[in-house]
Amino acid sequence: MPEFFGYTAEERPSYQKHAAVGEPMAKKIPHIEKKELIRSELLKCARAKPIEILSYSNFGRRVQILPRGPEKALLELIASEERAHMCPDITVLLVRKDSGYPSQIDGARSKNPTPQQKARARQKLQEVIDVYNPGTPNPF
Repeated sequence: MPEFFGYTAEERPSYQKHAAVGEPMAKKIPHIEKKELIRSELLKCARAKPIEILSYSNFGRRVQILPRGPEKALLELIASEERAHMCPDITVLLVRKDSGYPSQIDGARSKNPTPQQKARARQKLQEVIDVYNPGTPNPF
């Protein structure tokens, strides 16, 4: 299992900071108190056999944030903390029901993802698979 700062993916400490690394928190993030639950559930999805790709609303039911699941600001915070700790962005596991892809890819909206955005989403998901679920086929 790959190591991050001396910890395996399973052992790594949780992150308690509420602002992205190097950024002050400008406004209150809805459901910030569920950040560690959301991260934990995303890691369960990443390790599941087969890997779990969930719509935002289905994931919202799982973490009891209805009707649409965690908001963009909270997911961006989790993604930035993962990257700051040299871990792949596990928020790529959440997708729109209509497109089957994340609603944002590399900071750009992706309601109708371009071929480049689809390729980037596939690359990001492969990073998650390589760390948390090696050998799993990439559904993107």
